Amino acid sequence: MKKKNSFIRKAAEYMALLCSVAFALLFFFPKQTEAAITKQVTQSGFKLSGTETWNYGDYSDENYRYPIYYRGTQTENGMDYKCKVSLTFANKAQTPYYASLYLDDNPIYLDSNGSNVLYTETSFTAEGSLNVLEISFMYMDTPSGDIPFTISMEVQENRKKADLTLSAPESIYEKTTGTFLAFIEDPYYDSAWRDTSKYSFSISDPSVAKVTGVTPNGGGVDIKVYFLKSGSADLIMNYQGQTKKLGFSVAKTVIYTPGAATLKVGDSTTFANYVTKNGGGSVSIKKLKTSNKKIVSVAGGFITGKKPGTARVSALVNGKRRTIVFTVKKVVPKPSLKQLQVKVKGYQYYPYSRKTYFQTRFTNKSKSTITKVKLRFTVTLNETMNVTKTYKVNLKPGKSRTMRLYAGKLITNPSNIKVKCLRLWYK
Repeated sequence: MKKKNSFIRKAAEYMALLCSVAFALLFFFPKQTEAAITKQVTQSGFKLSGTETWNYGDYSDENYRYPIYYRGTQTENGMDYKCKVSLTFANKAQTPYYASLYLDDNPIYLDSNGSNVLYTETSFTAEGSLNVLEISFMYMDTPSGDIPFTISMEVQENRKKADLTLSAPESIYEKTTGTFLAFIEDPYYDSAWRDTSKYSFSISDPSVAKVTGVTPNGGGVDIKVYFLKSGSADLIMNYQGQTKKLGFSVAKTVIYTPGAATLKVGDSTTFANYVTKNGGGSVSIKKLKTSNKKIVSVAGGFITGKKPGTARVSALVNGKRRTIVFTVKKVVPKPSLKQLQVKVKGYQYYPYSRKTYFQTRFTNKSKSTITKVKLRFTVTLNETMNVTKTYKVNLKPGKSRTMRLYAGKLITNPSNIKVKCLRLWYK
């Protein structure tokens, strides 16, 4: 029996506590009615409409609060909103001369125009969510009793457009690839160009060109484009519903091949190395042929010089046959220092000017023309010294030649003159 009475007593205490909390909520917090005023979420904001009653006795702080929740578009620098609001009262006597509305911390002020309607259009910027609408009425003489009012409020996101820029280094392209540049200046997103999911690029005519790569780079975006054929098209940029276009042209494809070329015995190359292309598109090289495979062979796409002589090599370049006459030359071995004999045959010394010349004999036993040599002369004056200089000789294969070479100014007659070739140049 005692346990039962204890349970009843605790239940009564809980009920009293709940009643106290409910009373406190009603007394200390402003009345919030959601039945009379309704919210409608629109495509770019929300609307509030309906009729409510304000009573100074109920709202001792002269505020009316209505819970709203609108998350809106989340941006880095806040969203701009446009707001239209009107408050209509039953008659002029119940109309306040001034009203302040707050969407969270964003103030909206309404003045009476002498009628029973308060109206305004304004803008504000807010970050994050809009949660509470709070209204303050200001009266010269606060009326008593219930004061009904009708609210009509429309809040719209005033999203500013991003500034999109497309640029290109050329207006007419005479090559296969090109790089365009894009800049995105979005008032709501810092460094929007970093996020490649926010934008895309395409070509208005896919038969003229195609986008092959998009890379953020140093404050902008690099767009690599491959040109397929001659013609005109637009590069199209899409960024969050905005579109930007840039027109460009691809020049007519022109292919050039030389009439003649030179190979050395044993050298290998490809026909593509001799093809120059202007304009868009790729180059197709097929069906190589040689007029003399003993001089120039073609196999696996390669052209190889076999022995000295001439041969015609042709190929289908983008469907048109083009021919190059190849001259194959015998490989001339690189001359060695031992193949150039150098001797000093005498000298001239001029005591007054001290200018000294060496009579030097050259013999070229290589198969190349030696064009230039670097020599080191070792001479004895009061002591042994070296003179190193480079001279032009232009000595053909198998030829000998004696040259008077200037060695510089010496202090006395030289003796024990010796010479050594340190380096040679040839052709």
